[in-house]
Amino acid sequence: MTFELSLILIMVVIVIYIIAIKIFSILLQITGLPSNVANYQGISLFTNCGFTTNESETILNNKFRRRISLACMITGNFFSVIIVSLIVSLISSFELEHGSETYIIGLIACCLFVLLIIISQLKPVKKLTTKLIEKIVKHFIHVANKDNVITIVDNFGSNSIVEIYLHKVPELLDNKTIHESKIKTKYDINILSIKRNKRQIEITRNTIVNNGDTLLVFGSFSTIKDIFSMTGTSVEKIKDKETEKKFNEIDLIDNYGSKAMVEVKVNVVPLILENKTLFTSGLKEKYGINVMFLKRDNEALEVVKDTVVQSGDVAVVFGPFQAIKNIFLY
Repeated sequence: MTFELSLILIMVVIVIYIIAIKIFSILLQITGLPSNVANYQGISLFTNCGFTTNESETILNNKFRRRISLACMITGNFFSVIIVSLIVSLISSFELEHGSETYIIGLIACCLFVLLIIISQLKPVKKLTTKLIEKIVKHFIHVANKDNVITIVDNFGSNSIVEIYLHKVPELLDNKTIHESKIKTKYDINILSIKRNKRQIEITRNTIVNNGDTLLVFGSFSTIKDIFSMTGTSVEKIKDKETEKKFNEIDLIDNYGSKAMVEVKVNVVPLILENKTLFTSGLKEKYGINVMFLKRDNEALEVVKDTVVQSGDVAVVFGPFQAIKNIFLY
């Protein structure tokens, strides 16, 4: 293989390599991962550099994400072998050929390629290319997959802003206006915008969503999945699922070394807090955990030493993350 051909092939493979990372990152994002987490995991998996324990759990606990991560790692290894082979070929041809013009052409090509990579990382260009790749990936998913495509845009504790492409209108909204569905009053899900035929439409209480609409909604991500997923979850099953929950749910808001700010949805009151006030439980004195905020029936409660945590409460707590997990998850 000639020096010029080896050089061109390496550049082409590197471009495909970068695009492939972005595609896998977008696929992970479509499964519900926030964009920053999906980008980090996509790069880590594709380059086989490993990924953090806490974030890896979000992939390992999801069947579809595991399949994407497996394909990502295999593809990454495949590209690594190709790149190494091409570099070896390039070095061999570089040693065998002695034309100064060849080296000058190679140097100019490398400089232009580096310049192209730098330009591609500029914010406007990066945003444009990301949007284009995302559009293409989502188009193929829409064609190949008849499930509703749910993508997290941003997270706010246990709530999320989510974009949903509707292949099929869910049972809750089928032939009903937004007001009639009671999606906001019963499930605390707000429909922020609706795009139909690539155009934004005005939302009123009498709006009816159609197949092919793209919705932007805000609310609990688990409830959004239950309502909009095409796995056959009915309205009755959603209600049953809420009553059958036996475990508490925790969402990390922010961490400070070994300590963290965590939102806890209390489905089962922990033994240490059962029929006890915050003061008598010793939650703060023994374990260093402070209950900063408490919400009951969607209303904020004043947290005092005589407050008793009940099933169904949502608490924001601060303290050692491991201690919080030990108390509220086990």
